[in-house]
Amino acid sequence: MALQFKYIIPPEVVRRSNRQDTNEVRVANWVTQWDGSEDFDVCFLGAPLGRAAQSGTSGTAAAPNAVRDAFVGYTTYSPDFDVELSPLKVRDLGDVVMHTTDVLRCHRNIQEAVAELYARVGDKLLVVVGGDHSITCPVVEGYYRTHPGQRLGVVHFDAHNDVRSFDSGGPTNGTPIRGIMEGPAAVEGRRIVQLGIHGFMNSSRYKKYCEEQGVTVFSAREIRKQGMDKVLEQAITIATADADAVYLSFDIDVLSLPYAFGTGAASAEGVEAWDALEALFILGQHPKVVGLDIVCIDPLRDVNNSTARVGTSLILTFLGGFMLRHLGGKGY
Repeated sequence: MALQFKYIIPPEVVRRSNRQDTNEVRVANWVTQWDGSEDFDVCFLGAPLGRAAQSGTSGTAAAPNAVRDAFVGYTTYSPDFDVELSPLKVRDLGDVVMHTTDVLRCHRNIQEAVAELYARVGDKLLVVVGGDHSITCPVVEGYYRTHPGQRLGVVHFDAHNDVRSFDSGGPTNGTPIRGIMEGPAAVEGRRIVQLGIHGFMNSSRYKKYCEEQGVTVFSAREIRKQGMDKVLEQAITIATADADAVYLSFDIDVLSLPYAFGTGAASAEGVEAWDALEALFILGQHPKVVGLDIVCIDPLRDVNNSTARVGTSLILTFLGGFMLRHLGGKGY
């Protein structure tokens, strides 16, 4: 594939499956590279940045390739949701160009990549695979640059509030939500909903910051007590209130430990995988949802690529919801 962008290079890994029979479509054969001219429905983009993790040991830069590898084991049909994805055109645009050592330059490249992507291909549904969670802020800022004046809502799945102070190390995987509120996109806290915050991994001071900014927080325990359906109904109402567009950010460490060995901070208190899948299927149907990122999958910590497979299931389920919206039939 010829270079189409200044800040995006072709994917490092391209997988195809020879296990496909005449009655099924393998995801690895369905997600293809963009030829630079055809129309399509969904952009798949890698943001392989792992240097902004505060632990300093993140292997999340390898996550986009791990997800591409996982595509081989999936088909485009789900009996759980009775949805067939193959009519959608999903194109792998490649990976954002990263600098070897300069995190701030990597963030600028991500913002530039997203901005040039929208300028080049228009308003396609965007699916970004990080990378650590620091990628979310420049992705949102890149969107905002090409959609100035839009009021954005955010639904954020995470174990952590991610509103740490910039004075404690600059923009990191612990600061993206503070960044989208205090940066150029200026997302109002009253349209930000955090789902699944849990464990002994947060700060009461940052809880207070969220309250002061008007951010709505549902802990994993609250989701378990109320049920994901009830919580998500509230979350959608809050995030979409007078919003022009809604962005979803999904940190894999929101899940309970058995579902996410391959990340840096999973714990037993997390959300069940089925609750997350149901949520993304519903959110994919909503007409205001413009994009999703999946972050903090760490193949260096993973076992048999299982966490990358969980991330792939989440992406495909989200696209299942979008498929209903795309058809204009059973959608939200």
